[in-house]
Amino acid sequence: MRYYPVLLNLENTHVLVIGGGEVALRKVKDLLNAGALVTIIAPRLHEELAELCGNNPLHIKREYCEGDLKGATLVFSATSDPETNRQVFAEAQARGIFINSVDDPEHCSFIIPSSFSRGDLIVAVSTSGSAPAFAAKLRRHIETSLPNNIEETLDAMRDARDILKHNPQFSSLSSAQRGDLLKKISSDDEHIEELLRHHRQGTIAGFLMKIF
Repeated sequence: MRYYPVLLNLENTHVLVIGGGEVALRKVKDLLNAGALVTIIAPRLHEELAELCGNNPLHIKREYCEGDLKGATLVFSATSDPETNRQVFAEAQARGIFINSVDDPEHCSFIIPSSFSRGDLIVAVSTSGSAPAFAAKLRRHIETSLPNNIEETLDAMRDARDILKHNPQFSSLSSAQRGDLLKKISSDDEHIEELLRHHRQGTIAGFLMKIF
């Protein structure tokens, strides 16, 4: 199966989680970090998940019933019951809602990659479901290979991009020229180090004028 990689903005988006165990806990934590509005349907909750519950996530204390997916944008079925997964998947398909059934790829319309984030950087690794443990190993390898100052570097690159886009000194540059200048910085470690120095000093515009 071929998958299309995508990053979703779930801010204030209604996401439904079926199940209340340890797997559901991990999913809910990630969803809350993304700003989603989470509803959990489960007769019982993991202790830590129960502590989280309030207005968001909202807990409906019972088993899943047909019709529960109404109004949801995204659904996670985090139960250990294959029949529940099948029923939730069938309703999601009928309603045109994307669904992930944890560890049940036959009842998924999307899968979750192994991922990590450092500030604005998000790295996701997937083996298309064929070897999740190996995807996690690759993700750990990538994570340990990143420079320690990656978050500061991304902050500086974002500021440089904003300056090139909005500062009147660079109004004559086309979009392609701005992109070329940012590529020039990104491809040269010395330029990156100099950018970081100017970022700390608040003098990025002067640096950009110098290398333009």
